[in-house]
Amino acid sequence: MTDDRERMTRGEFRSAALLALAAGVLAGLAVQLHYLGWTSIPGNSCGKFRPCPDGTTPTLVLAFLFSFAGVPLVRAVFLARKTPRGRVVTALVVAAGATAALWPGWLFFSWVRGDVADVVWTAPHDRPSSVRAQGSWPLDDAVIRVRSDALAAYGAEDGDRRWRVEAPARETVCAMSDTTRDGVAVVAFQRHEAPCDTVWGVDPRTGDVRWKRSLGATRGQPGATDGRLAVDRGTVVALVDDTVRGLGARDGKPRWTTALDPGCAPVLTSAAGGRTRVLAQCAEDNLFSAELLILDTATGKEQGRQKLPVEQRLTTARVVAAEPFTLWLKEEDERGLDAVLAFGADGGDGADGGDPVTVPLASDEEDLVVAPGYSGFDARPALLATVSGETLVVASRKPGDDYPEALSAFSLRDGTRLWHQGIGGEVEAVTRVDGRNVAAYADGGRARARLWTLDSVSGDRREDDGVSIHDDDRRVGSYPGLIPVSGDRWVLVNADGDEDPPLLGLRR
Repeated sequence: MTDDRERMTRGEFRSAALLALAAGVLAGLAVQLHYLGWTSIPGNSCGKFRPCPDGTTPTLVLAFLFSFAGVPLVRAVFLARKTPRGRVVTALVVAAGATAALWPGWLFFSWVRGDVADVVWTAPHDRPSSVRAQGSWPLDDAVIRVRSDALAAYGAEDGDRRWRVEAPARETVCAMSDTTRDGVAVVAFQRHEAPCDTVWGVDPRTGDVRWKRSLGATRGQPGATDGRLAVDRGTVVALVDDTVRGLGARDGKPRWTTALDPGCAPVLTSAAGGRTRVLAQCAEDNLFSAELLILDTATGKEQGRQKLPVEQRLTTARVVAAEPFTLWLKEEDERGLDAVLAFGADGGDGADGGDPVTVPLASDEEDLVVAPGYSGFDARPALLATVSGETLVVASRKPGDDYPEALSAFSLRDGTRLWHQGIGGEVEAVTRVDGRNVAAYADGGRARARLWTLDSVSGDRREDDGVSIHDDDRRVGSYPGLIPVSGDRWVLVNADGDEDPPLLGLRR
């Protein structure tokens, strides 16, 4: 009998210990999930005016369920112990259970929350409030944001301002080079209703102005435009009136001048791989045409020219990529050309006279959106399209939709569509990450904004649900510039730096 009682006592002890351990696990999960759920909601309020963080609902539902089950169970196991020693042992077992629940609880929260990017730094707001960004240049470890009145470089890791260069008195930025190359970033300035004539070569690392030149332009232009400057292999290419000019990238000294045919005017230029492409619009007796002029970047000598399928005045011309050279052209005729044209992906370079690969923006399946109606980056637009290898990736919308909520990819060899991928929100930025991947920023409306990384060849998403951006104050403006810094860091550039921070640094 004594043995039987001892066995029952030991059995009861084991049962009580397991029950106390279970109570500790439930209580620990309840406390942890309550903490993780509520602290992820600033002000403990979301859903009506700001999106709730991903995973909030399942986290808090489970937290309350564990509370309803765990708290009574903890109370019961303590009341069952009649001696102080028994209660101490019970407390230790409950604490052990609660501690053991921490890691599984965190794994669950991480799973329901998904990948998250936090805003780790912001740049100070623009002053005066009237200025707007004209474009930006990415560097390896910094971002240069060009305003209408100044240039400033910010560290990509911490957002610290490294240098600032003021525009000349009473002049504003009117053009930027498409990239920084050969240790120089090129920017042009103009006075009110005057030609875009003053060109500076700026060291992108230090902000030192290496040289200043006046181009002697005689024609004015209404504000900032893109495609007026390019830099490649030690030469700056500039469009001046009806000519194309080459300047030394290191000293700004004139190297060559190429005049266009009578009746033709340069629209935009791009330079890469030692060759300069110039889009020219020609008019004679109210008949319009366009051609692509190919020049040697070092000497300005003509290497070829190609007629383009243009019969009316061009209302839009944008460089989508310098290499392979890719253009978006749109005529003022509503039945005219509105397409992306690619040169060189099929082995040619435009100098051989071969027809470009054409991707129309309108089709029965979808409408392609190369650029937003307004982005504010006039001198270097942030397009909703990019080229990765031999693939054009562009935002697309279904017929009848107001905004693009998907990405479509097309081969630049033959123009066929390769894939179509929805990304669960309005596409507001698209950029190339590396030779294989592209990235997109999507505004989720009342849901959280997300970053998506996709394989440009297959369209596969690197993350099933994207990377949720933890920005409850809605500090990202419309159609920001998206700059990848590293595998887990990004920089978003706002055009309006008065209402929103000019730049935001994200860390995954």
